[in-house]
Amino acid sequence: MFHLRTTTSAALLALSLGLSAHADTPAQWQALTAPLKVNLEQAIANTTQAVPGTVIEIDLDDGDGAGVRYEAQVLTAQGESVEVWVDGVTGQARMHENDGKAKRRDAERAKTAKISIVQAIQAATAHTPGKPVKAELDNHWGNVSYEVDVLKADHTVMAIKVDAISGKILRAKPD
Repeated sequence: MFHLRTTTSAALLALSLGLSAHADTPAQWQALTAPLKVNLEQAIANTTQAVPGTVIEIDLDDGDGAGVRYEAQVLTAQGESVEVWVDGVTGQARMHENDGKAKRRDAERAKTAKISIVQAIQAATAHTPGKPVKAELDNHWGNVSYEVDVLKADHTVMAIKVDAISGKILRAKPD
């Protein structure tokens, strides 16, 4: 029983560490972003060239030790949800996994949004200068919005909520 519990705990710890797509400290953010040659907007463009559709989420990831990458979720015209990985150094994008039919809420949010994820990133960085490291189509108090995480020069992160219809900033707070 002890061996099973220890093995399970170790596996859960490894899984949780592998899923961490962000850094917790300014030093970790600096280390994660130092090798980047491709910004978030370029990664989105490369994503939609590899898999045409609407990017509803994109996040900087440490690549599980294989090198920094962006992981994007794309809604295709066929209504599928496809994960795309974009190398943070070379910009090379490739389909990682087709997750099948998109969630209804994601499709509804994408249909409701009047601005693109790139426009939301631009609004967020106009409000809070820095390097965007994550953007996702979300919901804020019942309204479709984007949440954009912006890494400031001091390597702290601000979470910016952008209205997906008007492009107005709804909220900005430290992440």
